[in-house]
Amino acid sequence: MKKQQIEKMESLFHLIQHEWQEISPMELAIYQLARGNTFNTRVIGLDGIKRLKEVNPDCAVTFKPNHLSEADFILLSILFRENNMKVLVEGGANLFIDDIDIFNDLLPLFVMKEFKGFVKNHRMSIGQYLSTRGAFKVFREPLNIKQPDGSEIPIGRKEIISLTRAYRYRLVEEKEMFVTFPGYSSIKLGLLELLKKDGTKTGRSYTGKTDGFHHLPFQMDIEAALRADVEVYIVDVNIAYERVLEDEHFSELTRLYDSGESKRDIYLKDLGYIVKEFYCDKKKSGLSIKFGTPRKIDTSDLKDGFVGRKVKSAAYKHAEESYENMLSMQPIFPANIYFNAFNLDFSKTPARVVKEKIDDIRDYLRTLTWGKSERRVDLHYVTGYNQNIISADEIINRTFQIFSRPNRHITAMDADMFVVYNKEVAQQYKNHTAHFFDNMK
Repeated sequence: MKKQQIEKMESLFHLIQHEWQEISPMELAIYQLARGNTFNTRVIGLDGIKRLKEVNPDCAVTFKPNHLSEADFILLSILFRENNMKVLVEGGANLFIDDIDIFNDLLPLFVMKEFKGFVKNHRMSIGQYLSTRGAFKVFREPLNIKQPDGSEIPIGRKEIISLTRAYRYRLVEEKEMFVTFPGYSSIKLGLLELLKKDGTKTGRSYTGKTDGFHHLPFQMDIEAALRADVEVYIVDVNIAYERVLEDEHFSELTRLYDSGESKRDIYLKDLGYIVKEFYCDKKKSGLSIKFGTPRKIDTSDLKDGFVGRKVKSAAYKHAEESYENMLSMQPIFPANIYFNAFNLDFSKTPARVVKEKIDDIRDYLRTLTWGKSERRVDLHYVTGYNQNIISADEIINRTFQIFSRPNRHITAMDADMFVVYNKEVAQQYKNHTAHFFDNMK
């Protein structure tokens, strides 16, 4: 990106820029309590990232996670804050709602009505809150942005890409650590306008399956590293949920989009669902956050001759490598095994058949390696005290604790048959680990 283009885009930075503010111990404690009420959390690999930045403070670090839930944004922010790391997080424009006040609208609507007026003279929109906590905005579709003076700024597809590129350069130039979500799906769900003409959409997976990492975020990182002459390290991240908070809600979101309901109302309901799930009483589930080994972007061969072609080729390679690394870090949860024991349409199945299929999967997993590096699959959540994979009955029991409850009627037992009532939810958990079972007969 040329200097003149960057300078031109800087005049629009106010539309997307972050403002980093420290938060109070009370705010962090509330977040930690909400997370502890919802998840048993396991974090692997973060200490290595902290050491890298301590040893090499003049580098930039970009985290590339998968994206299964809006909670990803919150959980990563909490984790970095409690580890005293300043990490900026990309958020879709849908999250930055400017006309909803947290204290007078959001909390009274989704937590308890008594919050109305609780903080009488305090006002802060959702958009203001996110930006002051270190979030920067990315637009997914063309729009006209209304300004305080009533005028509008049109943002088209070209402006979206140029603005994102210029802001990425700024982050790298200032040697920041930042999160961008490169996942995409070629499945057209009718949920969002497509960012690119080739039929891909960036952002969260509604199906539990990520079809790859888009090369463009990596290309922007490489371009920024070249122009700013700053070392940039890529850190692959896998966020894995035993239970995704919105799993039952995705079909409702799809219905709302298809029915033409306003996107503002849909975004608010989406965010409200997450807020309610964090504080309500429930059976806690597992959460795994893994950070891969930092990988330095090598720009030595990209500076002379056919630079654009070389950069794009390197971006594709980094996207492919990060995607495979992310998939290889995925742990297996009991529900992944249980729902894989059903046939393709999740029809009612005799208990004996389900248990036999689970036993077959257990045998398959014992020695399974995956990916070019032939990494052993993470069986932490399905391994007992004796380091053996837990029995079929234990796998079913754990799945039922989360997915067969009065308020979670996803699967159940009917006489001597297992039945799946919500096939869309079951398919999500099957999709989370589908790549491990491609070669299972």
